[in-house]
Amino acid sequence: MKKIISTLAAVCMSTGLGLGMASSSMAQAYPTKAVTLIVGTTAGGGYDLVARRLEKAMTKNLGQSIVVVNRPGAGSLVGTMAVLQAPPDGYTLAMGGLANMVFNAALYKKLPYDPLADFTAIGIAAESPYVMVTRKDLGLTDLASIVKYAKANPGKLNLANIGAGTGQQVLAAAFLKEAGVNMTNVPYQGAQPVYIDLLGGRVDIYIDSLPSARRFIESKQVNALFVTGPKRDATLNTIPTARESGFPALEMTTWFGLFAPSKTPPEAIARLNKAMEASLADEDMRKELAAGGFDPKPWVPPAETARFVKAEYTKWTKVIKDAGITLD
Repeated sequence: MKKIISTLAAVCMSTGLGLGMASSSMAQAYPTKAVTLIVGTTAGGGYDLVARRLEKAMTKNLGQSIVVVNRPGAGSLVGTMAVLQAPPDGYTLAMGGLANMVFNAALYKKLPYDPLADFTAIGIAAESPYVMVTRKDLGLTDLASIVKYAKANPGKLNLANIGAGTGQQVLAAAFLKEAGVNMTNVPYQGAQPVYIDLLGGRVDIYIDSLPSARRFIESKQVNALFVTGPKRDATLNTIPTARESGFPALEMTTWFGLFAPSKTPPEAIARLNKAMEASLADEDMRKELAAGGFDPKPWVPPAETARFVKAEYTKWTKVIKDAGITLD
């Protein structure tokens, strides 16, 4: 009997049946423990806000806890590289978006990873525009007056920057180039310390994701000058768009999604895709995203998501290179 079993096992392995059985077992097993979702920014920003909402839905639909971990630094590089340095077993995922999956490829001459080759998109959860805000007592209440003052007083206005390679940094650089003005750059480690100084009158201007800035705008603690989406926000419809303000080149909508290292086993990717599909259909999560100022996205097949990411990569890397914006 032992000889028969041994022979059958050998046949299974030689014909690939053994691999199929092992693969099937792996598919059933994953996930067997908590999954870490790394956010390459500080708490409170757009990536973090979407991740926290996705965390609850994915935990329910994956059958294991999703644990959000913030790993800020060097824009989004530290967190993104932490995902690639972990074992590609499906237990360490990345919150991805324009910054780490698109912008960095154009901003750095020697980026330590290839966004398209090293990552697989599981799904896009939401998108949102950016907004330019100023301190309440700045005295310059529209974009035209900001540009006029900046041209007459080079370097006198200061502009907050939360990190190299972020959408905020790219838009700020693009704005200065388009407007032909010079402002003093003030670096920060995240959005929260920016608002402390913005509300305290120590920094003048900041370009932020609309969901992150929304509560400060609604409470009238800051002035909002324009949004970068193709249309005005439904609940903040007095704020003009960048196009309406004379800066169509600043029209940009950022997006946030779940990514896995491309070497992750296909069985784990398939399980993550299934959980993501259920999560994006979750009405509670969609309501939470919408309430936070995000536009929830519907589930689309993985191949379509990959095409979307590649199209965004092609579009924005060209824009950044044509504008001459670099970080090294």
